[in-house]
Amino acid sequence: EAHWAAAPTMEAPVHAWAEPLTREGRLHTHTAITRLERDPTHPTLWQLHCETLGGDTHLHGGFDAVVLAQPAPLTAALLHDSGVATPWGQALDGVDIAPCWTLMLAFAHAVRPGLTTLGPQWNAARSTHHRIAWLARESSKPGRKQIERWTVQASPDWSLEHLNDDPARVQAKLVKAFAEVTGIRATPTHAEMRRWRYAQTQKPLGQSFLWDAATGLGACGDWCLGHRLEDAFVSGLELALAAA
Repeated sequence: EAHWAAAPTMEAPVHAWAEPLTREGRLHTHTAITRLERDPTHPTLWQLHCETLGGDTHLHGGFDAVVLAQPAPLTAALLHDSGVATPWGQALDGVDIAPCWTLMLAFAHAVRPGLTTLGPQWNAARSTHHRIAWLARESSKPGRKQIERWTVQASPDWSLEHLNDDPARVQAKLVKAFAEVTGIRATPTHAEMRRWRYAQTQKPLGQSFLWDAATGLGACGDWCLGHRLEDAFVSGLELALAAA
């Protein structure tokens, strides 16, 4: 089965699309929106209360429309905390998104002469192991370094069961499961854990996006249609076309 992969990194398409905004200084990263509300001086426009990672607060205003491209629970929470009424409450509450523990491994010794890969001769697979849902050999993707690298995603049920476990304990269990699935029992030269609180859609919205033309509010994400990158792309594209 063929799989699409961006090059030189999976973020490359997003960086390319955002480049005009970045160049003009209109893209603000590492910033959380803590509240959205109508501009009191221009009631038809929106303003956003924001906070940076460093704790600085800012107010940005003058927006005709606001699109929330984030997990459904976060969208629902922001609207609720902001006191913004929309017809989406029941629909957002019906979306179920499971967490995902993700393990990233590197085996630097796999680049020695005569050895191109460790373990299996496949590069990506869905797993039936109770701890693992998906594995991908990152070093097999175009434009990547030769160092053998893997990404291992834990299953939704297992991630939820171990949601608040110590990362070191989760890592040990996933490394063991990785060895059982791939046969790679070498000690990795690098291992890193990451927990995504909202990652794997279990019950999608069932439509491409949410859009309220009367208020100029929209919401999109993979959770609208499923759990894949393609779902996120289609959701965002169709909302953009509807709001244009």
